[in-house]
Amino acid sequence: MRLTTFIALLFLSLSVSADPLLIAAGAGYKKPLVEIYAAFDRSTGTKVEAAFGNMQQVMAQTRDSGRIDLVVGERGFLEKTGLFERYVPLGAGRLVLAYSNKALSDYRQLTDPAVERIALPDPKKAVYGKAAIQFLERSELMPEVKDKLMILATVPQVSAYLIAGTIDAGFINMTDAIGIKDRIAGFEAVPVDLYDPPRIVLAFPKDRPVSESAKAFAAFLGSDQAKGILTKYGL
Repeated sequence: MRLTTFIALLFLSLSVSADPLLIAAGAGYKKPLVEIYAAFDRSTGTKVEAAFGNMQQVMAQTRDSGRIDLVVGERGFLEKTGLFERYVPLGAGRLVLAYSNKALSDYRQLTDPAVERIALPDPKKAVYGKAAIQFLERSELMPEVKDKLMILATVPQVSAYLIAGTIDAGFINMTDAIGIKDRIAGFEAVPVDLYDPPRIVLAFPKDRPVSESAKAFAAFLGSDQAKGILTKYGL
């Protein structure tokens, strides 16, 4: 009986590992996803080919290539595209205000003349850029800081500017903030009542047959190991 079970599990592992995955995701989730992909590979033998970019790039790749097996992004954004049919929740994203060289005591200090440059991801292409605009408008800071704003392509690009010290503050997600915390002056989570927290999900494209590897990866996200990685990065 044990031998039969072992052979069945071995066959399943070989079947999954023979079917590689191509997963596209928003660039702001690269750090936790790379760790999860590596853990999935160790667990199943299945390699994940990873593609990261802003969500407009991810959607174009999903729509035009026909090769994307799974997508990680914000559910509301993905639903509007009409390209997906099943969603697996990963967690709620958190918007963070990060400081390059000197931490502020409060986000209201963004209006201080000493704060000259504030970066955010492109609100037309990145969910955290949209969240940053919501925050600035709902907090009524926008009129006083709009001339300080610098639009960059993605969350990781804002993080790179923070690390380099070329901006005073920047809006990124909690995931990236945790990853760069030792290289910046600090960060604070933005009050959740001042923006709509992104709902981060794994999505299955409608026009792509669901492979056994895709099913296995979705199931793996429910494991303690995957949940631990997501929690570590603020999801």
